[in-house]
Amino acid sequence: MHAHFTDIGYMVSKLHKKMHIPLVMTEHYSGIMKHEIDKRLYYTANEAYKNADVLITVSPALRNVIKEKFDKEAIYIPNIVDIKLFNYTPKKIQDGIFRFVSVGALKLEKRIDLTIEAFAHAFSDNEKVTLTIYGKGPEKSKLEKLIQSYHIDDRVKLMGLQSRKDIAAFLKKSDCFVLASQAETFGVVYIEALASGLPVIATKCGGPECIVNDKNGLLIPVNDSNALAEAMKNIYHNISKYDRESIAKEAGDLYSPCAIANRLDEVYEEVIAEAPKFKPILDNAK
Repeated sequence: MHAHFTDIGYMVSKLHKKMHIPLVMTEHYSGIMKHEIDKRLYYTANEAYKNADVLITVSPALRNVIKEKFDKEAIYIPNIVDIKLFNYTPKKIQDGIFRFVSVGALKLEKRIDLTIEAFAHAFSDNEKVTLTIYGKGPEKSKLEKLIQSYHIDDRVKLMGLQSRKDIAAFLKKSDCFVLASQAETFGVVYIEALASGLPVIATKCGGPECIVNDKNGLLIPVNDSNALAEAMKNIYHNISKYDRESIAKEAGDLYSPCAIANRLDEVYEEVIAEAPKFKPILDNAK
């Protein structure tokens, strides 16, 4: 059995204890990263972790937190990117516009407001730079007012909730992805952007540190508007230094379904080897 997230892992761990079927669990939940964990969450997570034969985390940062708070060893295997949908094609639009794009829920933790402020400060007098934001959430009205207050509503657009197909198409037309989250256990939107060949601006908030490097983007401190503005200007002025095709290839090599499936297969084989009496059952299931 392979369970994902705390609550599912907790429920499946009860079945695991009764039937003694090998259990692999992958933890994604950002709530585990909080300084103070809710008592109910701590209990369910602790039960799930201690009963799992192998615990996987989607980032080294989450792995370290679980070791510190639960004294449970875990291994790091990242999330998957759909490379059939998010992939590199040479940019066809040659209109002189530099397009920043952001994808995330319109809630405070994603700091979309910070991205808008940084954009306004960095490109207040540059009509050739735009920012397009995909996502919905409770901050929408506040963000609309913020955009209007900076008089950039002609260059900053809130697109609302759109299909992944439409987002993938726009990524191919864009130049740089930016998301200044306060906390991420991983950040699938970052690898979707990378798989599309875009350099990425992210914060040092847990997940992005294992995704973003000098060749594919920039990492900045959390909640730092000045650093974000400087990073956006940096990539704008140095975009030619980023090899879009190479960025996309590396993302595919690291996060494609095939790459992650191979790593999971290794984990499954190890678990089965330690519980040989279940091997005939699993072989029949294949």
